[in-house]
Amino acid sequence: MREMGMRQLAQQEIARFSSGSGRAVGVALGWGGDGELLLVSSGDDGWEVCRWDIRTGDRVWCDAEGMSGCNDMALVRLSDGGVLLAVGTEDGIEWWDALTGQRRLDLSGEDGSIWAVSVGELPDGRPILLGAGHDGVMYRWDPVTGELLGTSPAGVGGGSTMAVGFVPSPDGAGLVVSGDEAGRISRWNAVDGCQVGEPILGHGSKVRILQGLFAAESHLFVSCDQQGELKRWNAVTGAQVGPAIDTGTDVYCLATASVGGTGVLFAAGADDTVRAWDSDTGESIGFSLRGTVVSALTQPDGTALLATSTAQGEIVVHACSLPAL
Repeated sequence: MREMGMRQLAQQEIARFSSGSGRAVGVALGWGGDGELLLVSSGDDGWEVCRWDIRTGDRVWCDAEGMSGCNDMALVRLSDGGVLLAVGTEDGIEWWDALTGQRRLDLSGEDGSIWAVSVGELPDGRPILLGAGHDGVMYRWDPVTGELLGTSPAGVGGGSTMAVGFVPSPDGAGLVVSGDEAGRISRWNAVDGCQVGEPILGHGSKVRILQGLFAAESHLFVSCDQQGELKRWNAVTGAQVGPAIDTGTDVYCLATASVGGTGVLFAAGADDTVRAWDSDTGESIGFSLRGTVVSALTQPDGTALLATSTAQGEIVVHACSLPAL
């Protein structure tokens, strides 16, 4: 009989280089249309955004013209092979062609702070960009045209919408989740923006982050509050799944990937440490990296890539694997 114990996530560093602009406030990993790996980041002051070649540590492009801070960022892969970078700022959404670094001024963005952004997929396969607004609104954009598809009043009592996420499902009918500063979590239809069920009283403080999960049980997502408490939820039923997870730190960033067929949740925060949990069970996985932010990307071979930024201003990329049970 196998001796039970904490599973260990193996890691191998494959790149390390200086960001040149202090600790990154955001990093994002993604794929180009030809399978090319993309890594983008925003600097500590939130005024510049760069794409990196992880083989050399060189900047492929960098836009330092200035934006009004980086609250969150997401890569949007398009059907024609293009990739957009969407950044939520104090003045709305700003867009770049992620491959070339050219600003997409032809794509619109709402005025006012966008605290968080997330990418989803509509039932017909089209991408959708989601935004959490300071004005208490959850936004839905068509990233191909920049058209605002609709808004939903997501902030309870007129308060700010602080977090937004997309929860995929095998049938393609994913759900949007949003969180507000009152600690409530709402669920929405991605196509028409209509509310699904009643709001969930998720936390005793503001919902800072929402993240759909890779998990054997479909429709799972995780929420994080101001104290770094994590809770897992079923998006369809609105029920909490398992006990809360106390990270012991102020969490800045969540990421998820499938590693060796197991859904893994990663968290990074104020203590400059990245930790991991099994998405299905909530059990801790033996793993620790330096990093204040983290992005994860599932690879075809069953491993995952992690990109982190340390408090010392380094960007580090690791390949991670999880031995079979």
